Amino acid sequence: MAETVWAWQRGELPSEMTSFIGRESEVNGVLALFGAARMVTLLGPGGVGKTRIAVRAAASMASQFRDGIRMVELAGVRDGELLPHAVGAAFGLPEVPGRSPLDTVVEFLREEQSLLVLDTCEHLVDVCALFAEILLTSCPGLRLLLTSRQALDVPAEHTLTVAPLEQDEAVRLFVDRAAAARPGFALDGSNREQVAAVCRRLDGIPLALELAAVRLRALPLEQVLRRLEDRFRGLGGGRSTHPRHQTLRTAIDWSHDLCTPEERALWARLSVFAGGFDVDAAEQVCAETDAEAIDIVDHLIGLVDKSIVVRREGEGDDRYTMLDTIREYGGERLAASGESQVFARRHRDRCLRLAREGSAVWYGPAQVEWTHRFEREIDNFRTAMEWSLSVPGAEADGVAIAASLEGLWFGRGMVAEGIRWCDRMLAAGAGDPLDRARLRFQRATCTIIGGDPRGAVDEYIRAAEEHERLGDRTRWIMCLVHLGTAYLLAGDEENAQRINDLNGPLVAELANPLLLSRHFRNTGLLAARQGDSATGEALLLRGLEVSPPGEVWAASLTRSLLAIAQIMAGDVDSAQTTIQEALRNSSRLPDMFGVGNQTMVLGWVATAQGRFEEAAVLAGCAQSVRRGGVAHMAGDPKLLAMDAAFRRKAVEALGEREFARLRAVGEGMELRQALAFALGDPPVAADLVDAAVRTLAALTRREREVAALVHQGLSNREIAEKLVISKRTADAHVEHILAKLGFGSRGEIAALVRAENARAELSGGPT
Repeated sequence: MAETVWAWQRGELPSEMTSFIGRESEVNGVLALFGAARMVTLLGPGGVGKTRIAVRAAASMASQFRDGIRMVELAGVRDGELLPHAVGAAFGLPEVPGRSPLDTVVEFLREEQSLLVLDTCEHLVDVCALFAEILLTSCPGLRLLLTSRQALDVPAEHTLTVAPLEQDEAVRLFVDRAAAARPGFALDGSNREQVAAVCRRLDGIPLALELAAVRLRALPLEQVLRRLEDRFRGLGGGRSTHPRHQTLRTAIDWSHDLCTPEERALWARLSVFAGGFDVDAAEQVCAETDAEAIDIVDHLIGLVDKSIVVRREGEGDDRYTMLDTIREYGGERLAASGESQVFARRHRDRCLRLAREGSAVWYGPAQVEWTHRFEREIDNFRTAMEWSLSVPGAEADGVAIAASLEGLWFGRGMVAEGIRWCDRMLAAGAGDPLDRARLRFQRATCTIIGGDPRGAVDEYIRAAEEHERLGDRTRWIMCLVHLGTAYLLAGDEENAQRINDLNGPLVAELANPLLLSRHFRNTGLLAARQGDSATGEALLLRGLEVSPPGEVWAASLTRSLLAIAQIMAGDVDSAQTTIQEALRNSSRLPDMFGVGNQTMVLGWVATAQGRFEEAAVLAGCAQSVRRGGVAHMAGDPKLLAMDAAFRRKAVEALGEREFARLRAVGEGMELRQALAFALGDPPVAADLVDAAVRTLAALTRREREVAALVHQGLSNREIAEKLVISKRTADAHVEHILAKLGFGSRGEIAALVRAENARAELSGGPT
């Protein structure tokens, strides 16, 4: 468990990096609107604090949503068609070839009680409006909280305009940020009027106040105020001639003027990044000479000190971002300089170098690291590919980027988006023929990962033909090996045998570890399926032995198939060890398709060992992990038949309603719980099994009523109104329910009610 990477639970609310001051009325306003509304949009200009309010309000409502809260930041999503992809990723949904990501999102959310926060919608207003209407119509338990500079004009939309801070709150914010910038700063009689004047001049706009406060690191308060006054007078007219958006613009202009010429240039050039950057990226893109590169760090530190750039600590190197408003301003400055295309091209070139570098080593010991790095850079890759398609003559490099991102398309299971980019790049009709052939191969592999091996056959044949024509013997054989996999998983053993026989001498000739391991995997699975488990196991073990050292993705699939062969041979104890090792490694990427399959196979092991309760829970965990997607192993007729057989055995042992109840418990587990359970963490597994056998019988009649309303997603206040009791009494009931059941969250109460309801439906009446 210690090696498992959990950073893949994307879409969670960001932690607040600075204190939250004021805005209680706005947060309460959001909460009040959600008493009747299903969609609330926070409106206001950039820098007014919409995102902070949305995050705080969402966190305040966490207990009301059985299935949690997810936030998607849309500033880096410039293509409206990628909106469902971004939302699906926030919920951890696998992408399925041949199936619209929108359909996947809608199907998953149809039965969920969740809050989805979409931040920065103004550049995608029409797409977000259509998306919101579809979700609200199809998903009755879903609520939407959006931030935008423009209303979406959806019938269900309730808007709340975020105004600048009132004077007292503005003063509190400025003093707090000033104390952070200059320790020891405090509001007193000597500076109260000057602080108030700064806040009035900046119209109480939070971003403008924060930019001004940071200047106290270098200037005394009176100079900050004087320079602000000079700037406004220099623009002509009094305060009444400056609307609030102009006030923010003026504050940013002022911060820009206080930067050194080198910092201003860097600010503008950094605007080409989407989704953040690290120091190496800044040096590669923004420095035109070696001498400039040496000074980039100093100038970047200057921008961080001035709150233009935000530094975020994380895995590996620190990462830097800019608020969308600040980035837009930099983009305007870059355009005014006539250098937008120059640095967009440099950004594209950097993305291409990164993609090629990662692709060259992805099937090796750095695979996990590169998969996470690719994921951090996804918005930059998208931006670079979009730019390449929009500029005549630049398409070829966009093709090359897409052809090098197997770490995303395969390792992260972003198969639907991978197919989309492959199709767009192939349609461009440009690019190196080898890159285009690689796109054919990637499209086929995305198709097979997503559970359609039959649909991948023709794609692999075409990719093989193109690689053979181009003289790329290694990739030609790779296509043939994968063609054998496609036939095998499609249940066409005759053609799988034919292709395997053809591949044997070719693979031996090249002695490529990756090709050898995959060929042994195919021949081992075929032998096991044909009843020769001993030979199958030996060949699969050989496949692991010759795998590239440290490679995770393909080796985990081989381990999964080895575990299946061991089950076929009756060695379920070895199968348990093998499949848990595969699961640990898959979760490091994380490969959601692999995780779903491996959890499913662990359920088979539990059934074979007579642990039927755990088997039922694991069946639910597998379904929860797959989140409605089709795991590609489940596309194999024989493996699907094995799953059905093991499930029937567990149902016979437990009875249909008990199996359904326990499976529902697994489906209701959070991802961390599901994997802890599947990996056999003894204390966690014991606690979860114990929780699985709990029922609502321990509760009083009134407590069962309250539990049912929690399951419906009602807040304690709404429960009180529904039952005509005080909120304090409702609070006490919920606390008593949690204590009696040994639960720690309302989500667990909801999951248990859902399980009880499933049992009641099977029995034809209430339990």
